[in-house]
Amino acid sequence: MKNDIETSEDVALLVNTFYDKVQNDDVIGYFFSDVAKVNWSEHLPHMIQFWETVLLGKATFEGWPMRTHLVLNKKEKLLPHHFDRWIELWYGIVDSLFEGDIATEAKNRARIMKDLILFKIDQMDQNQNIIQ
Repeated sequence: MKNDIETSEDVALLVNTFYDKVQNDDVIGYFFSDVAKVNWSEHLPHMIQFWETVLLGKATFEGWPMRTHLVLNKKEKLLPHHFDRWIELWYGIVDSLFEGDIATEAKNRARIMKDLILFKIDQMDQNQNIIQ
């Protein structure tokens, strides 16, 4: 039986394992390496703080992830299949490492974020079409 996500160390394991997989992914890896040119030593602690805040209520994260995705979308179009792959990888890592209520919540929150980001991207695209 696997443990649930309960500590900052658990969140760090989840995030680090997930992004190790993402960096080498054929579908979305290039967004991180070529488009966003992510500095992993800065990005990973930030993502750990984000997920600590979301899952453990630690309120260690400061930032606006929506803006980051909207800016990235202007550089290279983020499409539903990119987010589908992100979710597939996230669910796979969560399920391989953890089980329990917080692990389930990690998957639910990721799905909600995916839907919200795609909605906002679509809104932005529609608004730009009206302006042009």
